Amino acid sequence: MRDSVSVRKELGLRVRALRKKRKWSQEDLSHESGLARSFTGAIERGEKDLRLTTLVKLANTFRIPISQLFK
Repeated sequence: MRDSVSVRKELGLRVRALRKKRKWSQEDLSHESGLARSFTGAIERGEKDLRLTTLVKLANTFRIPISQLFK
């Protein structure tokens, strides 16, 4: 069983990998998703518990199903 901190960190690493795959800066991700740059940075560092609405925004931004944010 995984704890919430490790899940947040894994999600953050996945978001960073998806962003870098697209050759986006954090500023680019912020612009594409409508989320603040400081917030996207905190997501990548695993510092934020995310709401479902934020997960949907990220998945839509990357054009992937939400489940792929956790793979």
